[in-house]
Amino acid sequence: MIYVDKKSKLPLYEQVYSQIKNQILSGQISAGELLTPTRVLAEELDVGRNTVDKAYQQLKDEGYVTATVGKGFTVNDIPSISVDSEPLVRRDTNVEEYTEAHIGYDFVYGSMDNSLFPYRRWGACSRDALIEMEYEQVAQYPEKNGDLRLRRAICDHINKARNVNCSPEQIVITCGHQHSMEILANIFYGKNAAKRPSFTMEDPGYDGVRKVFENRGFHVGGVTVEKDGVAVSELKGRHVDLLYLTPSHQFPAGSVLSASKRRELLNWAEETDSYIIEDDYDSELRYYTNPIPSMQSMDVSGRIIYTGTFSKAFSPVMRMAYIVFPPEILKRYNDYYWRYHSQVNGFLQRTMAIFMERGYYERQINKTRTVYGRKMRALLAAMEKVFGDDVRITGGRAGMHILADFNLRDLNLQSKCNN
Repeated sequence: MIYVDKKSKLPLYEQVYSQIKNQILSGQISAGELLTPTRVLAEELDVGRNTVDKAYQQLKDEGYVTATVGKGFTVNDIPSISVDSEPLVRRDTNVEEYTEAHIGYDFVYGSMDNSLFPYRRWGACSRDALIEMEYEQVAQYPEKNGDLRLRRAICDHINKARNVNCSPEQIVITCGHQHSMEILANIFYGKNAAKRPSFTMEDPGYDGVRKVFENRGFHVGGVTVEKDGVAVSELKGRHVDLLYLTPSHQFPAGSVLSASKRRELLNWAEETDSYIIEDDYDSELRYYTNPIPSMQSMDVSGRIIYTGTFSKAFSPVMRMAYIVFPPEILKRYNDYYWRYHSQVNGFLQRTMAIFMERGYYERQINKTRTVYGRKMRALLAAMEKVFGDDVRITGGRAGMHILADFNLRDLNLQSKCNN
């Protein structure tokens, strides 16, 4: 894909030339491929044909392509350059500056709005954490399951916000959600030595979790996602070691697991000796209603392993998450990890504890919910205006993603996007 910025100081032909050249060098355009005809590309970019022809001629003169009458411009075989050689892209070309200026909105899943991060408050908490650590003469490994003050702060928060019933002793601090899943994979693997342990998750679901359990050697299966959550009927009478759910905001469909299905699943887990991982990854970011109570708050038999993260409502750069273990699984965790130290930076843990104790984290969630709610409404309104009945959107009432189902048969996507 080639873009041109008519407001850029870089000439249009140079923008076209630089992008095609970089695509050739990076292998995106292979040797032997024909470049798009000059007339066609000029129409796509809404520029003069001479602009595209000038870019192509520059590529030809430098040896990147060969021009053949009646055929067009063919990409030459360009040898790759060794690591110690001159960089492929000169730093004085302004290509990077042009690209950043052109892209106004980043729609990559998981991207955060940098302007929301509370730099001053976090900085103040960081300074106070250093002072506390110096005063306490903290020059040792952090507590095995995580900073106790942080675990207490998390316990207070999830009890208030998510109705989670737990004590700080049940909480373990981890280096992000996938690290949480690796811990669970480790302590469940080998429970029954005679067979591979089983892991079942929503289908469709989060592939980053699936890969963790596949890599660990689990037998991985799926359960269909319906409008009100997973199809419980597919699990009837069936034992699985771990069932992974995102019940408050299913990823990626955006559905909410109904109250009746929650009760059915809790009964199923008790009857079949199965455990449920409740991933509450962005449940606090609901824009029209209050956050939905957690499944863990309904659990009376210790079948829910509750997991949360600071990545969505705060920042993924911190790489902090947590697991709330039911008592039986906490014992299994302690037996497995009794000689492990906490893998999360102790200074960051103490800083986050102070940040939460002062009420800053709750304020940050409220601010994030307000800003992202406004952005979500703007996005949905724009999509409705542009695509109308040609798109069906689900999951727009919460979280940081939507699922858009386009009617490709009737939709002229290129023309609508250009408009």
